[in-house]
Amino acid sequence: MATREEIEEILRSIRLRRELWVLSPRRKNLQTLSALGMDGETVFGIIYDTLSWRDYSKGPEPDNHVPPIPGNIWVFGLVISGQQCYLKFQDKPERTVMWISIHQAERQVELPYK
Repeated sequence: MATREEIEEILRSIRLRRELWVLSPRRKNLQTLSALGMDGETVFGIIYDTLSWRDYSKGPEPDNHVPPIPGNIWVFGLVISGQQCYLKFQDKPERTVMWISIHQAERQVELPYK
């Protein structure tokens, strides 16, 4: 489990690279955007403005693909427009922040700092 300082540092780091955020076009992500009545940029704005170290769930963890894709995986939970959402991003070595998951949580997201 990451410390508060480690979580705050990754959040600072990804905010500095906001122009490099990319949303994976997975069906779950697109369905959630539609259900929220928002586009990816709007949701990115909410995440940028409100995501806190207290919303941390787990990470950093290595990628679980075979072979692994370089970059640590981080998981957070955030309420967006009244919906508990599961957020997962990969901090890639070339500085891209790949948002693998931004979708309605299928189960309760464990938030150890809340």
